[in-house]
Amino acid sequence: MKEDTRKFEVLRVSILSHCSFACVYCAPKNKPNPNILYPKIHYLTPELLESKIEILKEHIEIKEVHLTGGEPTLHKDLIQLIKTLGKLQVKEIAITSNGFFEDGLIEKMRLAGLTRMNFSLDSFSQSGFEKLSDRKLPVDLLFKRILEAKQTGLEVKVNCTVLKGYNDGEILNLLSWAGENKIPIRYLEFMKMGPLQEEHADCFYSAEEIRNTIQKKYNFKPYHTPIDSTATYHITDEGFVFGIIANHTEPFCEGCNRLRMDSLGRIYGCLSDQTSFDLPSESSEVPVVLEKAMNTKKTQFTGSELSMKFIGG
Repeated sequence: MKEDTRKFEVLRVSILSHCSFACVYCAPKNKPNPNILYPKIHYLTPELLESKIEILKEHIEIKEVHLTGGEPTLHKDLIQLIKTLGKLQVKEIAITSNGFFEDGLIEKMRLAGLTRMNFSLDSFSQSGFEKLSDRKLPVDLLFKRILEAKQTGLEVKVNCTVLKGYNDGEILNLLSWAGENKIPIRYLEFMKMGPLQEEHADCFYSAEEIRNTIQKKYNFKPYHTPIDSTATYHITDEGFVFGIIANHTEPFCEGCNRLRMDSLGRIYGCLSDQTSFDLPSESSEVPVVLEKAMNTKKTQFTGSELSMKFIGG
């Protein structure tokens, strides 16, 4: 039997359990999530984050902390959370956002210690954006925020969750825009999680279909992909870099180094397992809990009834 050499190195933290959008693949308003563990609105406090990171750092090397949600920019103490991570000497501090927040926040986050921003960019058109997000907001503002983050000096990536019948016809437009602005774009297979589990097969658009769509317009070849990356990267003849995150058809579970934490401070070892663990305050008890979390990791992505907004992506 092959020895499992996986280890936790990246911590993804859902710092709050709500969002300003009701995206069809995460939190559609006509399908409320049945999970009763979470209050409607709950914020992870800087104090709780600091205590949990301090406990974890005694036992694992944390290369990166990625703040997610829900929508993390709604957190009332976001800047303090980022400063707390910097104080704890976390080298890479990232955040994923839908891009709709107050002016000036990007620069505040950068000054606090943020090193990377990932943006959810699921549609190139106004109509498609409204259909996917269930919000009548200007998609042009999202494009503006992405460029603003890049101009501020942050590392920037954009993520597009592809759903058949929703935005599979926008793959090429999104790649052209991202490539022309020298921003890597990653296409995600729609994951079988949360409220749309029953409709997953109807909405699913595979990695192979994504590549075939891109080949209609662009020639591309493999591009450097870090060993612990969830995406497999390619580069077009024009120099446009894109990645594909194929949880279902091309699983990368064997290289997964991610540990997740929710807004209540509980940890999860795997997206395909709802089991959560409390981190004990007694340091000697932590290795046992981390081992239990590691043992929940699967060899293949199977999905979960838990919505992504509770434990981040």
